[in-house]
Amino acid sequence: MKRDFADITGKSFDLIVVGGGIIGASVARDASMRGLKTLILEKEDFAAGTTSRSTRLIHGGFRYLQHFEFGLVREDMREREILLHIAPHLVHPLPFLIPLTKPVDRFVMSMGTLLYDILSYDKSVPGRKHYSRETTQKMEPNMQLENLRGSDLYYDCQIWFTERLCLENIISAVDNKAVALNHAKVVGILKDGNVVRGVKVQDTLTGKEYNVASRMVVNAAGHWMDAICGMVYGQSKKMVRRSKGVHLLTPRLSNNALVLYAKSDGRLWFVTPWGKYSLVGTTDTDYTKDLEAVYAEKEDVHYIMHEAQRVFPSLKMEDIYYSYAGLRSLPDSGDEKPGSVSRAHKTIDHEKTDNIKGIISVLGGKITGGRGIAEEITDLVCKKLVVEAECKTVVTPLPGAPMVTKDELQKYAGDAGMDFDTVSYLASLYGSRLPAVLAIAEKGSRGKQTLCMHSKEITAQIWYAVAEESAITLSDFMFRRSSLGLMECQGSDAADVVAKEMTRLLGWSPQEQKQQITDYTNTLALGQRYKE
Repeated sequence: MKRDFADITGKSFDLIVVGGGIIGASVARDASMRGLKTLILEKEDFAAGTTSRSTRLIHGGFRYLQHFEFGLVREDMREREILLHIAPHLVHPLPFLIPLTKPVDRFVMSMGTLLYDILSYDKSVPGRKHYSRETTQKMEPNMQLENLRGSDLYYDCQIWFTERLCLENIISAVDNKAVALNHAKVVGILKDGNVVRGVKVQDTLTGKEYNVASRMVVNAAGHWMDAICGMVYGQSKKMVRRSKGVHLLTPRLSNNALVLYAKSDGRLWFVTPWGKYSLVGTTDTDYTKDLEAVYAEKEDVHYIMHEAQRVFPSLKMEDIYYSYAGLRSLPDSGDEKPGSVSRAHKTIDHEKTDNIKGIISVLGGKITGGRGIAEEITDLVCKKLVVEAECKTVVTPLPGAPMVTKDELQKYAGDAGMDFDTVSYLASLYGSRLPAVLAIAEKGSRGKQTLCMHSKEITAQIWYAVAEESAITLSDFMFRRSSLGLMECQGSDAADVVAKEMTRLLGWSPQEQKQQITDYTNTLALGQRYKE
């Protein structure tokens, strides 16, 4: 998986996928596995947008029951089960506790969790349970919720590192002869009358542009979808409604994931364990500002903290390590509140809507449903290209599957002369690809050195990310090939060391190395903007 624009020069593809988030990555994987000559283009880095700004859950969507979206819940329950089988190294069961504070809660939530269980009739995770007030308090001693009467518990799943799920879809696509280019911005659509014939793409690192021909284009650009459609139609085309979701990273608050309801507006929000931290959120507000600088504003953080402090009175503003904000790309369907807009995806066949052939757009969708959405889109692509090929992604494990067993981890740790915790952590990122990382660690005296006191990352991961996973910028590595940028320090104490190592590997000039650090520092500053 190496970024090389020579792979597209003078070549034609069956399919070009625009957008390297979870939907685009999943389409590229599915299409390439069906034998389509596929190219995927991402203007920044794979998973850099909405995919990396989520609550990090693989779930059916308990709150969607309130909107009677039973079909969507069932579809995502099925996809949750598929992901547990094809990505067991990344997706893990997680218990969700719903505190009950009103007499009616016992009946309403009991019916809700029962329906959730029914819709996930083929699940492998445990079923629902009810706990008394006393047991609930023992389970969550830090929770100080007024009028607590007990709790209901159900299971969904957590994906500790959504970025790796997206990246493994890209890796799988490349393994099946797809070409994947990050930092590759689509700047034009090539048309012949009313037929899309390909795209014009710019290498954002050099500024050089390339015309690339294809038989079909899938627009999976997320909140940049309108920009791509504007190139197709030659005029502004508004299809996307953007909703901002904000999360806070705090010290660990709970043992289980907590499902809570905001007193101010009744919205559902979560406190989810994430390693030694908690993710607290989220918000759901319309967003019309700069797409390149999305961040949590004071009112977003105050809304979350006001609700969180009702449950955890000792939580203070200074306990927030940082915030992050992402955008949901929703169908622009009217004036209802963002929270009421359906989370079901929408596939747009431009041939049917506007007689423009050769392009399909996809709008909305969750990380959980990415594989299933990709199957639907790829089915349509194959139909239009008159290709008969079945989807294989339901049963084909992702590259890091299966899970590495404890006995295997102990052997790897012993053979490498590394501590068990570090090797276990690396397995949580790379799964069965772990031996390749350990092998590259043996190639230099610094390979096994830890990069940050808050994380288990080692120097060899930089070597591996640059050589095998198309890490081109400092942010690529810090945020999406490792978890350094997601820790409490956000890798601020490791950025110089990583930048120096990437300079050696990629041949950056001193000025470029300095600029990479500046760009990374500016990104970190967005997570602190709410303090201004």
